[in-house]
Amino acid sequence: MADPVRSGTSPAVAAFASGAVSVLLTVAATLVSLRNEADKKQLFEVLNWVMYAAGAATFLVLLWIISTTLQQRIALLRSLRDLEAHVSRHVRMRKRTDRLVVSPGGSGTYTVDLEVEAERDVAVHWIAFPVFSSAKSGAPAWQSASLRRMVVDGRVHDVRQSYDRRRRSTVEGQQYTGLVFEEWVVHVPVPLEVGKSKCRVTLEIAFNESMPALFTEESHMIDISYLTDEVDVHLIGEESLELYPSPLARYLVEASQNRDEQVDGEESILQSSTCRHGNGVHWRSKNTKLGYRYEIKFVGWQPVSAKS
Repeated sequence: MADPVRSGTSPAVAAFASGAVSVLLTVAATLVSLRNEADKKQLFEVLNWVMYAAGAATFLVLLWIISTTLQQRIALLRSLRDLEAHVSRHVRMRKRTDRLVVSPGGSGTYTVDLEVEAERDVAVHWIAFPVFSSAKSGAPAWQSASLRRMVVDGRVHDVRQSYDRRRRSTVEGQQYTGLVFEEWVVHVPVPLEVGKSKCRVTLEIAFNESMPALFTEESHMIDISYLTDEVDVHLIGEESLELYPSPLARYLVEASQNRDEQVDGEESILQSSTCRHGNGVHWRSKNTKLGYRYEIKFVGWQPVSAKS
């Protein structure tokens, strides 16, 4: 259940630094070559041309940086517009509780409990719940997760036609070499008619060897697709398996807004401060949020005697 690693130096900064170094080297080389072969007037003219060229190059680099920044901002505005178009403002998650029980083999049982609320004067018939899993690249496609059970207000629903396969892609990062990322969406029927504003949803999802990097670094991913007041996440190992916050992670809870590749460092630090270890990994947040993707980084550990 790993997501692509988001890291690296900004291309704009790298280009600007490269241009500056090139200009300095050009000036130095010119001075060395002309020091003993030209008079002061000729040297001054050559240096003027070098500085003109350097100024023009710097202007072009700055123009490219500004253009790249504007394109990134426009892309972000478009993504926010898409978020506004596809996320219902009439639905609110008062509380979301995730419980993932992981086996030593990298499988697990994922239970989600949602307290859903809608405005009293609107009718809401469906909500969408994303599910993320990963598998080895040679494994059969779309076998890493399956929906076992769906309960809405105590009523069990047929799950055979309740989910869509959305995206299957390669996972980046050295520790995730040879893994494939799979994203699903579960369609949940909710009986929120005019005058009935609340319901409770429970989903049970089975992960089938979907955490092959369990003993290196894995992550549990959460998309906040609806306005959510409270998130409570428990990651627990079964049998002799223990789960710990990953020692390799830059942030224990990594946040990116609206599925953007850029990590929100401030939000990541804030949420990581509430991540605890005790009978597994526990993250709880009571800050109302929308449009964020969160990854809880964790790693499995077993006593040597239990593996043999």
